[in-house]
Amino acid sequence: MASNNLIYDVAIIGGGAMGLACAWKLASRGAKVVLFERARPGQEASHAAAGMLAPLCESAVHGWKGDGAARAAMLKLCLWSRDLYPEFATRLLEETGLDSELSLRGAPTTDWRESGIRFVPALAADSRLNTLLQHGTIAPWHGQDAVFLPDDGQVDNRKLVEALRVAALGKGVVFRENCTVTRLAFEGKRMVGVFKGETLVRAERVLLCAGAWSGQIAGLPPEITDSVRPLAGQMVQLRGERRLRHIIYSDSCYLVPRRDGRVLIGATVEEIGFEKRVTAGGVGQLLSAACALAPELRDATLEAHWAGLRPATPDGLPLLGATSLQNLLVATGHGRNGVLLAPATAHLIADLVLENREVDAAFSASRFVKSRNL
Repeated sequence: MASNNLIYDVAIIGGGAMGLACAWKLASRGAKVVLFERARPGQEASHAAAGMLAPLCESAVHGWKGDGAARAAMLKLCLWSRDLYPEFATRLLEETGLDSELSLRGAPTTDWRESGIRFVPALAADSRLNTLLQHGTIAPWHGQDAVFLPDDGQVDNRKLVEALRVAALGKGVVFRENCTVTRLAFEGKRMVGVFKGETLVRAERVLLCAGAWSGQIAGLPPEITDSVRPLAGQMVQLRGERRLRHIIYSDSCYLVPRRDGRVLIGATVEEIGFEKRVTAGGVGQLLSAACALAPELRDATLEAHWAGLRPATPDGLPLLGATSLQNLLVATGHGRNGVLLAPATAHLIADLVLENREVDAAFSASRFVKSRNL
């Protein structure tokens, strides 16, 4: 059995936005990090996403399960992570020269259009509308009321993950691309690293950031293998001469205009396992909803379509922090909010690894141990 005698501080499994952000943050604070990615970094859920930074819309339309305290903790985490983005994106730009095209009010990189999201609610007197109005104002949209949320916005997710990859490399993170971790490595009951094939790579701690594939590594505890599943989503890309000025978010679809004239439309939600497929029905559903929301898109050109797999959990909240297996940490299950939560997750994981600061119990994997034993 071959062995890598070099001992890393942290071995990260998964090279999407989450794994890359954690690797960059940890290495920036002096940790020796190796990152394993089964294909190429940033090519799964992070690539398929739209890059919305929209905690208020997500809370209003999709919500999260669990008790009131857990839902409040999730919204607080999402708002905090959104507010970390200006510094996060600026540091990436300074270290790599790569612009992730962040658009938020007050963000240093915002100079191309008004920031914010125009949210078209079908909420009427719903109590969720009151929460939105604490952060936005009523504004008309095609004859119906909308809530304008000036502090929510977007980042170009594909440019973001490339900037994170380059920044992590610049901080000395060792990348192992096209490299599948098959199982955790133990000496007695103590975890000492991971196996890639038959080669042992030693690490003081292992951080699981493998997204929808997080439950597929031998040796993981059941609170992870039983709680993370793939949730498929289709996306459509249009291009037209008439440009939208804001992200438009509704309970039927969302529209995300990019600087170069593209408009992303998303996204379906499909429980079909590890199957990434684009269907006529899915594309038709998205186009119909988009044109109803913004009729000017009827003349736009259909340019591309794709599908991705979100890492979902039963309650919609991520798994963050320690697990029942000593030295195994987790940062996965972010569902629809992976790009949004990358800065906050990286911050929390670095504090946990380097300063032993605990993460809010609302995100602990142990909540699924409890539900399993009921």
